[in-house]
Amino acid sequence: MAGPAAAQDASFGCKVLLCSAATSPGWPSVPYCVPVMQTLFRILAKGGSWPSCPEARTGGLGYEAYQTCPAGQTPVQPSDDAAATPTEASNGNLCADLSKPQQDCSTDAGCRTRYPTTPRAIRSEPHFVEITTANGVQRFYFSLQGY
Repeated sequence: MAGPAAAQDASFGCKVLLCSAATSPGWPSVPYCVPVMQTLFRILAKGGSWPSCPEARTGGLGYEAYQTCPAGQTPVQPSDDAAATPTEASNGNLCADLSKPQQDCSTDAGCRTRYPTTPRAIRSEPHFVEITTANGVQRFYFSLQGY
C-alpha cells in the first residue's frame, strides 16, 4: 500500500497549482511556494506557458488591465466623438453609470447626453489563469513585473 504523496514529489505544474490556490496565507507567505512561483513567473515572462497538472484543470492565460467597476457601473471606452455616448467595452478604461444620463447644454452645438464616468483602477496583478477546484472556478491573478 502506498503512503500519502508529499507536495515536494508533485510535478512542477501541480506544485504551481497548489501554491497558486493557497489563500490563507497566500503563496508569498508559504516558504515552499516562493521559489516555485518565482520560477513560474520567469517562465511566463519569457513567453512560456502555464504548466499542466494532470489532476486538475486550468484555463489559458488571461490579462485584465483594470479592476472591476463598482456595482451599478459599466466599463466603457470613450467615444472618438466627444458628443457620442461612451461605448461599452469590457477592457474600457472608464466606469460609467449608464442609468444616470445628464443633459449638457453648455455648447453652441445644442444639448448632448452625457454619463458620469470615473477612471478605472489599474490592477497591480493584471495576468490571470482560471483554476477549477472543488469549490468552482477561481482566478489566480499575478504580475510578471520584475521577471
